[in-house]
Amino acid sequence: MKSTGKCPKCGSVEIIGDAKAMDRDARGWHNERFTVASFGNPSAFIFKDKRTTTISAWVCGQCGYVELYADSPSSLKGFPVDVD
Repeated sequence: MKSTGKCPKCGSVEIIGDAKAMDRDARGWHNERFTVASFGNPSAFIFKDKRTTTISAWVCGQCGYVELYADSPSSLKGFPVDVD
C-alpha cells in the first residue's frame, strides 16, 4: 500500500499515509509513538543490546485495512537470527 498507493484488500486509492501509530503504557498514559524492538542479547539480565524504531501506519480510507511499517528498519538490523 505504501509503495503502490493502492489498498491490497479492496483496491481503493483512498490511502491515508504515514499515520502515527500510538500506544498506551501500563498506566494508561498515552505514549507518543508505537515502537518495536529487537535484542542482540535477549538472555542477558541487563544490557540486552536493545534496538528500537517507531512505527507508521498506512490506512485504507475505504475499507479500513491497515499496514504497519518500521520508520527506521535498519536500526533493528545486526542481530543473527536463531532458526531452530
